[in-house]
Amino acid sequence: MIKAVFIDIDETLTNSKREVTEKTLDQIKRCIEKGILIILTSGRARKDAINYQKQIGASPYIISSNGASCYDELEEKEIFIEPIKKQVANQLLEYAEENGYTIKFNYKDEIVINKAVFLDEKDKEKTLEELKNIIETENIVQCVVSSSDIEKMMELKSYVTKDFHDVKIVNESKRLKNLELKPSKNYYCDIASATISKGKAVHMICQYLNLDEKEIITIGDGENDISMFNITPNSVAMGNALEYIKRQAKYITSSNDEDGVAKVLEKL
Repeated sequence: MIKAVFIDIDETLTNSKREVTEKTLDQIKRCIEKGILIILTSGRARKDAINYQKQIGASPYIISSNGASCYDELEEKEIFIEPIKKQVANQLLEYAEENGYTIKFNYKDEIVINKAVFLDEKDKEKTLEELKNIIETENIVQCVVSSSDIEKMMELKSYVTKDFHDVKIVNESKRLKNLELKPSKNYYCDIASATISKGKAVHMICQYLNLDEKEIITIGDGENDISMFNITPNSVAMGNALEYIKRQAKYITSSNDEDGVAKVLEKL
């Protein structure tokens, strides 16, 4: 019997317009009424994930920053957290500043940034000294480095891979994996502690809720979702996932623009 469904947000729960469709909302409501937990697991910061959780009425257990943070929103309690080492966060900040990258830092319910790319980020913009102080006083669970220049992003990937052992790139723009894909206005890499994963975070939530991993379903579309696929026999890849990701899941559903999540939930 399935007791919980762990769902990625971007390009899984949401369609290409970043919307949760009415059909998906209806199926989520139906599952909740039957006592099935809907748990969001995202590369986004906790605050963003909680906004989606409230929008769809999902369970209060939040996996954010690609698994670096597990949070019980109802109890306002950290279930699990694994921050980036402060020295490493400072090195990444200095590299971003020196080479013209945008860098965001996630901690608690906050997001701060060195230079805003979009208008709605302006209030999160901080000076270099302010960012260094935040790194010193807070637990940074993830940083997101971005640029509109894909060549610069390839250089960043090489820098992180060669120069750091304590962190890893846990998620990135799909075109950084496949240059044949359509260009974007901006490209990103999510960087977190080398020992975290969404799969580990799902395992921690299962322990917290006393769930057997055979009693859950995991649904996702990205490379960061593969670790979720590996911990349960009930794994589902989205139809819009890259082919090598689809091969890691037990099942494949329709794309995020064809209500792929709703079709999985409907079968419950």
